[in-house]
Amino acid sequence: MAITTEMLLEKMEQELAKAKQAMPAEQLREHIYAVKALCEVLLESQPEQPLPAGPPVPKPVLNPEPLKTEDGANGDSIFDF
Repeated sequence: MAITTEMLLEKMEQELAKAKQAMPAEQLREHIYAVKALCEVLLESQPEQPLPAGPPVPKPVLNPEPLKTEDGANGDSIFDF
């Protein structure tokens, strides 16, 4: 199940209402930290945007013909001089 922005905002409102009714400062801080954590989740979760589909990249065509050697070469080996 995905957590929606609406669900996070609703939970923030609930925590804020609890913070308004909290008497000792310690309880108030707990609710404010909960709101802060929910805000950070919203700020850090940016919707991923799909990459634009561009034209397909053509694959290079391999030449099936063997490479021609220069005049004076003795063979196909790299050790032949």
